[in-house]
Parts: sequence; structure tokens; C-alpha cells
Amino acid sequence: MTTLIFILAYVTFFILQVIFINPYLFLVWIFTSYILAFLVVVIFYLLNFPLVLILKPTHPYKTYLMKSLAAFLNRCYLNMKIEVEGVENVPLDGRIVAYANHKSYTDAFALMPYFPRPLTLTPKKNVLKIPFLRLWLKAYDVFPINRENPKETLRDLENAVETVKKNQTILLFPEGTIKDRLEDKVTNAKAGAFRLVKNAEAGLLPIKYEGNDLVRKRWPKRTYRKIKIFPVIPYSEIKDLTTREIAQIFMDTINEEK
Repeated sequence: MTTLIFILAYVTFFILQVIFINPYLFLVWIFTSYILAFLVVVIFYLLNFPLVLILKPTHPYKTYLMKSLAAFLNRCYLNMKIEVEGVENVPLDGRIVAYANHKSYTDAFALMPYFPRPLTLTPKKNVLKIPFLRLWLKAYDVFPINRENPKETLRDLENAVETVKKNQTILLFPEGTIKDRLEDKVTNAKAGAFRLVKNAEAGLLPIKYEGNDLVRKRWPKRTYRKIKIFPVIPYSEIKDLTTREIAQIFMDTINEEK
């Protein structure tokens, strides 16, 4: 939907400028039409903001808004071509927590359009200092991470557990930060990140991002990304394990030989 709105606005602005201003400056209109069309998208989401605040985080329309926004950014701004394998491994019901290796700041957006159920994120705490963005993200029950204050993150963990119990999936990156972009294997998944899956009594959904993603250096050239979703590890298989042991199971799954 968002991509369609952008394309229609772009074509409309381009035609109007060529007809009514100066047809010989069409190269200028290509650029200005892009900016104006992007502003139309911004206005569309601002108009939807009251609905975002009112509707529950798992409401289908609210979920669709985020998926549509992510798809738009992937196609029209980040210029990413994404291949996803194993979508059928995502159960449509029940509690699950998704854990993935961290390759790029675009990881969450790359997955979101293809994930078949409500998905929320784990942004850095300082992102929530931005007024409008803070309200938007909190409306989706994000699980903020404060690397400077682990105790605060632990307090937010209680809210995250309740989010998972409402059948909303949280995507975590247990490495804590982006590691070597050229290395697909996970060597240090923090055990503390797996408290959520234990406390929520949920299944663990391992996800692997493959390949090197340097969108900022390649842009505007196309970037190709691959995401592999593994079968859920049921809670019954991890309930009696320590978080360190669960972290090792996650790493063994992600690091499987191709």
C-alpha cells in the first residue's frame, strides 16, 4: 500500500510539474517529485497516527501499516532485494520469541514484510527520546534495550514477557550489537537475552541473516539479502535448561553447515 501511494504521488507530481512549470527541466522534476512523494507518505502515516495509538498492537491493520512501511523502505529507499526461506516454519498461533544474528541496521525492516504474524522490535533506549517516534514505537509494545543500564532493561523484560503472552513476536539480536559483517556464524550470543523466552514460556524461533550487507556503501546500487527461518524450538525442550545452554542451542542452529 505504501509503495503504491508513493508511486502514484510521484507520477502525479512529475506530470503536473512538466505540464505547468517547465517541461525542459524534467531532470529537476525527477528529483523534486521523489521528495514530494515521500512527503505524501509521511503525511499518510501522520494521518494514521491516532489509529496507531488506539488500536491494540496485534490489530491486523496496525500490523499491516508497519509491514507496508518496511516494504516501502526496502524497495524505494534502501533498494534491497530480499530472499526469505522457511516462512512456513513460523507458527501462526502460540507464544514465540525470534532470535537472529545481527548483520545490519536494516535487519528488522528486511524481515518484517515477510513475517506472517505481528512482530515487534528491540530498539536502543535512546531512540525512544525522539518524541513522535517514541509514541509510535511504544504503541507497538517494543522492548527497549539500555546497554548502559542493564537493570532498566531487566525491568522492561517484565513488559516484554506480557507482550509475548499476547501472541506478539519480539525479534531479538542476542549478540547485542552488529558483529563482523563478513562472518555469518554467531560466536557470542549473550545468555541474558534468552531470559525472555524462558520467562514467557515460549518457543524459540531461530533466524539467520546470510551474506554481507553494506547498504550504506552500496546505495543506490541494489543490495541482495538472504534470510533463513528455522523450525521453532519448542518450550518443552528448553524449559529445564539454563539461559547459557539455550544460547548454545541457538548458536548451534544458526551455525549449521550449509
